[in-house]
Amino acid sequence: MPPTPLFLSAARIEALAAFNSPDADAVSLHLSIDRGGLYPSILQQILSEARRDERTRLLGRDLDRIQRYISSEFVPEQHRMAAVYSCAKRGLFETFVLPQPFKSSLSVAQTLDLRPLTALNGQYHRFIVLLLGPDKARFIEVHMGEAVELDSLEGDFAAVEGLGTVASQVATLARERRFDRLILGAPHALESALVPLLDSALQKDLILEPILGATRPIDAVLDRIVHNEFQARRVRESVLVHRLLDESREGGAVTGLDAATAAVQQGCVSRLLVQDGYTKMGRMCPKCGHLSIDHRSCPWCFRSTEPVFDLVGELIDKALDSGCEVFRILHDERFDGVCRIGAELKVPSANKHPAAPPSRALRARFALKDGRRSPLRPR
Repeated sequence: MPPTPLFLSAARIEALAAFNSPDADAVSLHLSIDRGGLYPSILQQILSEARRDERTRLLGRDLDRIQRYISSEFVPEQHRMAAVYSCAKRGLFETFVLPQPFKSSLSVAQTLDLRPLTALNGQYHRFIVLLLGPDKARFIEVHMGEAVELDSLEGDFAAVEGLGTVASQVATLARERRFDRLILGAPHALESALVPLLDSALQKDLILEPILGATRPIDAVLDRIVHNEFQARRVRESVLVHRLLDESREGGAVTGLDAATAAVQQGCVSRLLVQDGYTKMGRMCPKCGHLSIDHRSCPWCFRSTEPVFDLVGELIDKALDSGCEVFRILHDERFDGVCRIGAELKVPSANKHPAAPPSRALRARFALKDGRRSPLRPR
């Protein structure tokens, strides 16, 4: 039976990144879980195309296993994307769920395509939650809206010796799990006695949650952490949107789909901000992959372009390819009303503001309206 989704630990990401097959037989599937429930038909289309392709049709065991997993074992719940990595020859089959969607795709290579995992890994903190009571200590890891119980200790934790054992275990987990923040749920007396025993770096990033106790169910712990992270993300979104709009007035950012598309393809973007759920049809060159909103002929190689259903998804994929951070705006309604997509431009180290975008990007900041050339309004 195919396994249930694994917890995305730092060690698992490193192991998958290190995976390398002598043959091009490592299969990576990223499947966006749409709220309308259309993802099974999208998967069927992806797999049908793979079975017809010379490079992938011989990997039938991997394709069959992926199809069985999504059809029979996968439970979408609140998840936005499923990631499946398979290499039947090397005994690899691992599945993960992600809290944000990216382009649905299947690729085959010697290594695995981990771009969605690594893109989100940098935007979500990895927490270790220590739930401490007088005679029990529990350790829970929380990351990307998922939680796993790691360990538990029993003893006399009102005594210094018992607390020393807890502090030692925290230090061990810091090395092994490489978490970003430690969350402590404990009565005030135990909290005051334990904190001085922790490493100074852990004390600096410590978060106190006295509402959490040693007997709290793991689901309740996860709900509390996710709620707090949700609030923190809203603050960061507001800061990023405010900065983008400020910098767009000074030449350090561009807004709107035309300008963002040009800037990403010119390689001058450091961060792409996209409104969650934003999609728009567009055009793509079948030869060089150039994207545009409505160019019937590719401005780079002059081939006739073809329609694409989700230009925004294709653009995000190109941004990930270029190493650009993609940040999805989930809550800021101001961003939705102003532009829905924008790009912070790379800043030369010697200057406060970047140089003007390349000529093609500059041309893309204008749009033809009623036959006349006019500044592009934010979309």
